[in-house]
Amino acid sequence: MADGPRPATIDPAQRYAQIARVAETDFPRAATLAQAALDEGAEDPRLHGVIGYHFKDLGRFEEAIAAFGKLLEHDPKNARLMCQVGFCLLELGRRQEAARVFGAAINLDPKSAEASFGYGWAAERLGALDSAKSAWERAVKLDPGRADALAGLSGLAARRRDWATAEDLAKRAMALDPGQTDAPMNLARIEIGVGQIDSAERRLRELLALPHLNALARANAWIMLGDALDAAGRYDEALAAYAEGKGELRVLFEPQFGASDRPSSPDVVRAMLAEFLGTDAESWAASGRSGPAESARGHAFLLGFPRSGTTLIEQVIATHPDMAALGERPVMIDAETEFLSRAGGMTRLSGVVSDLLQPFRDSYWRRVREFGIEPAGKVFVDKHPLSTMRLPLMSKVFPSAKVIFALRDPRDVVWSCFRRSFNMNANMYEFNTLDGAARFYDAVMTAGEAYFGRLPLKVHRLRYEDIVADFETQGRALCDFLGVDWTDKLKDFASTERAIATPSSAQVGRGLYAEGVGQWRNYAAALEPVMPILRPWIEKFGYDAS
Repeated sequence: MADGPRPATIDPAQRYAQIARVAETDFPRAATLAQAALDEGAEDPRLHGVIGYHFKDLGRFEEAIAAFGKLLEHDPKNARLMCQVGFCLLELGRRQEAARVFGAAINLDPKSAEASFGYGWAAERLGALDSAKSAWERAVKLDPGRADALAGLSGLAARRRDWATAEDLAKRAMALDPGQTDAPMNLARIEIGVGQIDSAERRLRELLALPHLNALARANAWIMLGDALDAAGRYDEALAAYAEGKGELRVLFEPQFGASDRPSSPDVVRAMLAEFLGTDAESWAASGRSGPAESARGHAFLLGFPRSGTTLIEQVIATHPDMAALGERPVMIDAETEFLSRAGGMTRLSGVVSDLLQPFRDSYWRRVREFGIEPAGKVFVDKHPLSTMRLPLMSKVFPSAKVIFALRDPRDVVWSCFRRSFNMNANMYEFNTLDGAARFYDAVMTAGEAYFGRLPLKVHRLRYEDIVADFETQGRALCDFLGVDWTDKLKDFASTERAIATPSSAQVGRGLYAEGVGQWRNYAAALEPVMPILRPWIEKFGYDAS
């Protein structure tokens, strides 16, 4: 049966109207017709929109962005279309670009609930939780029926362990949209948090049975089910659930981060280290130039490896009246792009004159303030666990800055990296297997020890297990290192009203608890294949290898 009159007998507006009618019942067919029309020389830019929405539905986000972009060339003030580009960018993990696009959409249409929701989603992915909360609250105010924004707010409340608020928001979201999947996930998270493990398990299994659950949500539901089973002491079942979720994440993100022609994160770290070791050791001598901003009292970097206790330490620091901490924000991105984004950067960095790095210092402090932190009169602590691999850059740009190096039993670190869900990027992709996590840990620790051996750094090593065993002694030592007075307020760090952007939020909200030590023992058999990689570090850092 013919789809309609031939192109020669119908004007462009009529042809688009015909395709739009087809789209109401058969969007793939409409996209095919739209492409055929373009191939035949049709000049209606709206045809690109039809194709863009189709590509977006198929998960072909790069192609969707290209199609939407062609339409935006003709309609640059279309805030709704910008939102579609923003959602595609988020699906591709391009969070900063997405935030800019949604910001532009909000400027074009301040009353767009969709733009506010999208901005909140991008901000949450970037770790800017206060901005996410404001954006989602604005979206709900503009459109009380935004179930997705209510679910987002529920998730933020759950991070704060504000279970009552989180539950209320999740139930409101589900009442508006029974097909919502984030809201029931939040309810399961709440149930795990308050010890209602059986309810959480039932809810998650019901969620996993839904045919419309998308791949990312399914993977995260499996991982959360692993947490429920772990809490119930059913470790073999928990391991199977974690493996299922991580396996799905590995498949989902393999085209983006696992291609055979793409160097792995351990390979990147080893290449950076090899280049560093090939430079003249004298070139890394301290320049004597002051590192902190002119108004900051002091400056330190908090690093180590993910799941080593950095979030706990940062929360303690944020409680101190004379210190300021910033979550994992890209404040040093200009210097990283200049010196660490391509081969040869480490060599160039080794010989750079300190004065030439001043623009990077200025942009660093400007970005800190843009994220809402005023370092004036404070000791500013910049937390990025994986910045261990960037120590040469930090030493050059900020030679006076101190380093807090967080340590934890390598078995607990690697196991925790495997069992948690992270916003995906090339580094976090390594955590989808125990072997990948262990090899990445080995590469980063190898680099870190080499850098500590050559760079003129002031370093304070802080073990997670020691903090749990004797918080005040370790806290006083940290304060002495940073040059601030001890205060008993630090003991109340868990009650600090501060949203945490990392997967550690639930654990840090509990305060200090002995169960966080030695969790790997319940999964010792699963870790056995990676023990040859971890054992040297277990022994080096003073842990019992038995």
